[in-house]
Amino acid sequence: MIKWGLRAAVAASSVGVLLLGQACSGGGDNPDASSDASQDVASHPDSSQPDSSTTDSGGGDSGGGDASDAGCPSSWTATPTVPTALAIPDGGTTVLIHAAGVGTQNYTCEQVTTDAGSTYQWIFVGPEAELHDCNANVIGHHFASDGGAGAPEWMTVDNAYIIGKKTAAFTPDGGAGSVPWLLLQTTSSGGTGPITATEWVHRLDTDGGNTPTSTCDSQSSGTTQKVGYTADYYFYGP
Repeated sequence: MIKWGLRAAVAASSVGVLLLGQACSGGGDNPDASSDASQDVASHPDSSQPDSSTTDSGGGDSGGGDASDAGCPSSWTATPTVPTALAIPDGGTTVLIHAAGVGTQNYTCEQVTTDAGSTYQWIFVGPEAELHDCNANVIGHHFASDGGAGAPEWMTVDNAYIIGKKTAAFTPDGGAGSVPWLLLQTTSSGGTGPITATEWVHRLDTDGGNTPTSTCDSQSSGTTQKVGYTADYYFYGP
């Protein structure tokens, strides 16, 4: 798990990204109007508050990570212990890359129709984040793919990428103030970089990023709020 000292250094290097902001309509690099996207893909629903017992996600202490992980301690690519709800189904993967994500979760105020009639809601449109190694160097970016907020993308600086989908979410005790932890499965990839071998992704240790608490109504319809967040991303492969 990322050390607080590193998280602070990364956050300082990306302070412009972390500021809460408000922009024009459209929002995020993952422009999907679906509010049940993964926040990275998710509208942040906690998936039925699963058992809080934990399990090792499998794969051993370190993996053949991205070249940018070469100068990092072995603990940086150690397999994290995760809640049972987020256990990787086959249990046989290794940490290929560990990245510290720093950026925003973006929401657009939109008019929606419900059983009770027409109303306005903040709709998740995608993440917008940098991915950093253990030395706070930028190794990639995280955003919504052309498939929208429900199909998040991670692209490394060598232009290799993966696109995933959420398979499970978990909110730890005391963590309701932040977007949930996630397990995501790779659905497609491209390029030749190490990240393309990824089969599963964990988003862990989240801080911030929840739906805005500011008013969403006819006056603010079409505006976008960018809510700062940080998280650890673990990419697993054979």
